Amino acid sequence: MDTMSQARSAALLLSFWVIGDMHYYENEPWKKLHLPRMEQMFRDLQSIWREEGYPAFCVSPGDVIENGAPANYALAKREILANLAPVPFYPGIGNHEYFPTEQGGEWHTAEEYSTAWGRSLSYAWTVGDVVCMMLEQPLEQWTVDGMPLILLSPEALAFLDTTLTEHAERTAIILAHCPLYNTVLDRDPEQNLDDDSLAPYFFVSNSEEVRAILARHRKAALYITGHTHSGWGSPRLVFTESLGAHAITHLNVMSPWYTGFTGPKYNQELQELEFLRDTPDVQATFSIQIYPHKIRIRARDHQAQNWLAEWEVEDERS
Repeated sequence: MDTMSQARSAALLLSFWVIGDMHYYENEPWKKLHLPRMEQMFRDLQSIWREEGYPAFCVSPGDVIENGAPANYALAKREILANLAPVPFYPGIGNHEYFPTEQGGEWHTAEEYSTAWGRSLSYAWTVGDVVCMMLEQPLEQWTVDGMPLILLSPEALAFLDTTLTEHAERTAIILAHCPLYNTVLDRDPEQNLDDDSLAPYFFVSNSEEVRAILARHRKAALYITGHTHSGWGSPRLVFTESLGAHAITHLNVMSPWYTGFTGPKYNQELQELEFLRDTPDVQATFSIQIYPHKIRIRARDHQAQNWLAEWEVEDERS
């Protein structure tokens, strides 16, 4: 390792990896399409880590499973923990963890998620001078006209504020399933290629309350979400805004399963499940490196086995 590389490594506070919505499903036609894509991702991740060094952890902000059936949790835990080892894994809860096993069935519960993973809905952990926190994804709430809303609960907002206060001198990384309003956008609104943070159900309806809390805490640096399955090239995939006297960067991580309105579709003519690929068909996960005065974000395409892009965010709050 040369002198410059040694200096860069010495300044590194934290290196971790974020994997978007994975949607594990104990269903044979689904697994036939899904597992090879996941295995491709894991092989490339392990190859990178052997070369660069292992991250402190991997994290996924929800929709780790397709629905809340116990068999899906068992499959996800078996596959993820085996393929990521020895790297620790931190899961979040998404909307799909609540989904019924069968259409019209009973919705699954937050308690089932907590039992499966041994995690609270909102929880935090520290690595040196960095605090990371996972926020809950609430079960959908509905307006009188039937439009779905996602509202972070008073308990989740209090957890965010309290944790940021308790760790006021640590750089703070916040993870949640659903983006805040007006962050990640559609690649082409006229063609409607992506779900995005301007559409109900794809943004947190009380985003301004969240932003007000973040504005009060100068060390809040990075807000990471999934949920939208945004395609490569979506505007504001990485987006920095000023809140109060400091800036915070939003990162919306793409799903390594599928992006846009593609993915698994049932072919009536062939009577089988098939996989429709997005254009471009990018299977991306994200490397995050936290330094004293900057954050480095890299997107990796595990199909092409190359780096898609790199962003460096200046951070003067240390």
